[in-house]
Amino acid sequence: MPIQISPAETDEQQVEKGPIGLAKYLAPDEPDPAPARAVRDAQPRLALVPMPADHIARTQTIDGVVTPAFIHNSGYFFVNLQVYADGLVNCWELLDLPLFRGKLSSGWVVTSVPDGKAISIHGLGNWKVASGAWQLDGDALYDRVTALVRGLNPRMENLHDCHGQTTELVGKVNRSILGSPREMPVRLARPDALFKERIPGESLSVFVRDDDYQLADLRVFKDGAVELGRLASTETLDRAGLSAAVRDGRIVTTLPAGSRVRIHGLGSFVAAEEHSSVDIHELLRDVSDRVDKLNGRAGSVQRCRDAYEVYAAEPSEALREELRMAYESVPEHNRMYVGDMDTRDVAVRMVLYGEQEIESWSHRRLARSKGLPLPEIRVPKPKG
Repeated sequence: MPIQISPAETDEQQVEKGPIGLAKYLAPDEPDPAPARAVRDAQPRLALVPMPADHIARTQTIDGVVTPAFIHNSGYFFVNLQVYADGLVNCWELLDLPLFRGKLSSGWVVTSVPDGKAISIHGLGNWKVASGAWQLDGDALYDRVTALVRGLNPRMENLHDCHGQTTELVGKVNRSILGSPREMPVRLARPDALFKERIPGESLSVFVRDDDYQLADLRVFKDGAVELGRLASTETLDRAGLSAAVRDGRIVTTLPAGSRVRIHGLGSFVAAEEHSSVDIHELLRDVSDRVDKLNGRAGSVQRCRDAYEVYAAEPSEALREELRMAYESVPEHNRMYVGDMDTRDVAVRMVLYGEQEIESWSHRRLARSKGLPLPEIRVPKPKG
């Protein structure tokens, strides 16, 4: 007859321990095969307490796509909005679709930059916007994101639910539950295969010069292949082709004042004024750096950090010269990353170019402007 299951034994039930320590329930009229082992008032052990050696973890690859947008956080920052098959959207934090709609309503995620404001493009530069012509509003972007999720997950199954929150309080600190994953472009080597081979890559923004300037996504992959995305159609080339496009002036990082820039799927604007930009040849060095890292080799930033640690442990002129070579091999726009978030590259520059380099440190300039004690950075000097 069917076995009756209840959370605890009653007067009419008996519990017999099975071979692995779990509970076996007997119906009231079922004979007990081992009366001598009957235990009254026993608590069934339905779960084992995990031991430290029992812990495991798993990882899962979730496919996604990107679509252009802006983050409005004091300024306007161009982003590749990451949209994943499980319904999560990364706009500097991972959100489910209802929370993403809230970010659109609050103005954190926007689809345009007002004339007169500046647009900041990570790793490329900063430009003052004029004559903006934008194609979407917040509702249209939400519809696009939802359609992208559906394209990745046609039955809209197993969508992640954040239950209205993205942080949790741990002690006195609010911690992100899901974090903010780093965008990793992938190229499918055999897109029609049952088990897809994903080749990892890195992405940077560049301008592609045609009739106007297109803000393109330069994607470089572990095997050296290069793609130009965020265009009407994706272009594929190799590293030699990339160098040729730079030499011919088709791929650039600076804009003449008054140039119209088009962002495929988002709109266009006139670059009225250039506030800053990356040198195109430094960007090519950055591409080489990224291929090194994709293939498990240390990038130029890490090589510089290692050289500084070696020098600091036993300062000498020879090691300072090695540090100089390592630092100057880092693309200029990445040199700020050779130190920590506070000092950036100031300590390395003080070693190489003199202690007056501390005056370029933002913390010191701020303290001076407020009449506060000036912070110091002490660096080792070569011995003997």
